Amino acid sequence: MPPGPPSLPALRQLLEQRFPSALRVAGAALDAGIPAVEAAGGLPRPGLTELVCSAPSCGSQLFLGQLLHAARSENLRVALVDRGDSFDPASWPSHLLEHVVWVRARGATEALGAADLLARDANLGLVVLDLRYTALVELRKLPAPSWYRLQRALEPARLAAVILTPCALVPSASLRLELTASHSLAAQNQPRPGLVLALAPEILRQRAASSASAG
Repeated sequence: MPPGPPSLPALRQLLEQRFPSALRVAGAALDAGIPAVEAAGGLPRPGLTELVCSAPSCGSQLFLGQLLHAARSENLRVALVDRGDSFDPASWPSHLLEHVVWVRARGATEALGAADLLARDANLGLVVLDLRYTALVELRKLPAPSWYRLQRALEPARLAAVILTPCALVPSASLRLELTASHSLAAQNQPRPGLVLALAPEILRQRAASSASAG
């Protein structure tokens, strides 16, 4: 029988051994390279951003890819916790994946636990938790205090975190965006850079990260 995947504590130890901790400036937002997000001041850091993907083919994969671009341009390491096994590394240039830790979780509880652990690692600059293809009945079982704990975990390491969800879910989100419009088949054949610039997520919530962690 082949060996199982390494445990999360072992993964964290491996990161600490391979990469030195990085110093980041508190309150410095992450530039996502998406005009509508930049108009909101960028992604809070430290802070939780929730991206609600409420329509099929709404551009969430483009948004995720742009996060990888943004993190790479700032030389940040990224942890991607993938609940739905939806991430396709072959869809992206290899240089964008050099600093990505891809964690494939078997359930929402495991995925949230993995994100909480990784959010405490100062070797990382961005944690992405992808829950887009998780059943609502499973998501509703996640206890609200877990989200506030995740928010607090980001603060010492000054990380940004983005949670991709099918509906508004994260009570501690400092910034909540929603993608509501589906791309047409014709649009999906257009070059990615143009589609990224056309992404227009609606801002549903925007508040200071400190007030999010107070709950």
